[in-house]
Amino acid sequence: MAGMRSAVEREYRTLSPLDVRIQTHRRYSEAAHDVEADVIAAAAVTSGDRLLDVGPGTGTFLARLAADHTAPLTALDFSAESAAACAALPGVRALRGDAHHLPFAAGSFDVVTARHMLYHLDDPVPAVAEAGRVLRPGGRFAAVVNRRAPYPRMTALLNDVLTRHDVVSPPSPDERVHGGNLPGIVAEGLGLGPDSDRITILRRDDALVFPDAAPVVAYLVSILTLHGVPDDSPLRAPVTAALDAAVRAAFRTLPGGVWRDPKGYVIVTASP
Repeated sequence: MAGMRSAVEREYRTLSPLDVRIQTHRRYSEAAHDVEADVIAAAAVTSGDRLLDVGPGTGTFLARLAADHTAPLTALDFSAESAAACAALPGVRALRGDAHHLPFAAGSFDVVTARHMLYHLDDPVPAVAEAGRVLRPGGRFAAVVNRRAPYPRMTALLNDVLTRHDVVSPPSPDERVHGGNLPGIVAEGLGLGPDSDRITILRRDDALVFPDAAPVVAYLVSILTLHGVPDDSPLRAPVTAALDAAVRAAFRTLPGGVWRDPKGYVIVTASP
C-alpha cells in the first residue's frame, strides 16, 4: 500500500482538488442529501459534545458545528494544509497527526467522526480502535465512506485513458473501504459483534448528473494524483487532454446529452 499512501500525501498537499470534488457534489447531485447533516444526526451530536473530527479536509463540517457549539471541537489530519484550514476556524483546535496514533488520553471525547477518510489508510481497523480508545464510555463513533463502485461511467473512462498512457494506478480508495465492508471494519475496530445492536447503518443512494463535459473533466482531473498522475508528472498534460477528448466524445453519444453516474454514501455509527 506504499503507492496509495504516497499518492494520498501528494494529493492533500493542497486542498484545491478536494474542493473541486466537494463543489461538484454540491452542484451536480441528483438528490438533495446533506452528508454533514446526516453525520450530525446519526451521531446525535449536540452543542455540548467534545468532538474530534479525524481527516477534516477543508473544515466545512467543523465550521458548520462551530457556529453554535459550546464544547471544544478538535481536528486532526496528516495534511498540513488541512490542519491550517481548520486552525483558522473559531473555536477549533487543529493538529497534524496520524489516525493510527491519536495524541489524546483515553475518554477525551464524546464523539469521534471519520468522514471519507478510512479508505486512505493502509489498515483502517487500528484507526477505528484508536477512535474507540479516545471516546468516553457511551460515546459515539461515526464513519462515512462511499458506496461500493461509485461513478461507474467516470471510472471506466478514466481507467481506459490511464491504460492507454501505461499508467499503473494504485488501488482505488473506494475498492478498499466502501459501504459494503465498512460495518465489519467498525465492528472489528471497536470490538463489537457484526450483528451488535450498538451499530447503526444509514445508506444514501444518489447520482451525479452533468449537463456538459466541463465538470466531468474537472472532477476526473481532481483525482489524477490519487491515480498515479501527480501535478509534476510529464503525463499530466497528455492525460488531461485525453480525458477532455474522451469525455466530450462520450457526451455526443449520450441520450439527451446528459451524463448520469450513480453514487451514494454509507454512514456507520457505533457506541463502543
